[in-house]
Amino acid sequence: MILSQDETVHFELEEDFEMDYPKSKYGWATHRIPFTQRQWLYLLVGQGVVPAIINFLLNLFLTWAMYPKTPGEMITFAGKFTQCIFTDIIVTCFVLCFISTVLGSVLITFDLRKGKMVQPVDERWLNHPWLTWIPLGIFWKTVLKRAVFFGAFGVLIFAPFTLITTYLAVGSEGIMIKWGYCLYKAFFTAILAFIVSPFIAFIMIASYNPRNTFFNK
Repeated sequence: MILSQDETVHFELEEDFEMDYPKSKYGWATHRIPFTQRQWLYLLVGQGVVPAIINFLLNLFLTWAMYPKTPGEMITFAGKFTQCIFTDIIVTCFVLCFISTVLGSVLITFDLRKGKMVQPVDERWLNHPWLTWIPLGIFWKTVLKRAVFFGAFGVLIFAPFTLITTYLAVGSEGIMIKWGYCLYKAFFTAILAFIVSPFIAFIMIASYNPRNTFFNK
């Protein structure tokens, strides 16, 4: 087609088109790119189901190894500081969240850099007011700070509910260690890991920056 001198040509660029992102009733979530099916699978299965199974087996063994194996031996709700349900639950909430954050920061970063298992999500998901104060990045000091934050979060959010329901169920006399408490501890840590690990992974894949390293900000 031959154009006359009076006719002009207009080239439409990608910037001329507005992406039709899903709308949301929440202002902070409007125009955020939704998660793909693969990202959901990575969060729920790779960072949810798998850590839950690992923590179930690991804590089942640790509880069996740490406490007396005498038939009929009981662990009381409160009593000796190093051998009571109250202390064990609080320490477990902090340690599990702390270690999950440190390991997750390393392993998820490797997955993101390989690019085979998961791709980063839209960083604007972190604009929620409840998420803006979480330390972001993979610099080792930031990772430790985030681990302490999630450890404290685990104690404040999960420990009270767990302790109250446990006390209502077993009372001050406690529960038989073999195998009652071993299984209780295994299921508790599995559920906690299934809740905490995907959230930690979400923070990592939403804040990923390929230029950052563990030793440089």
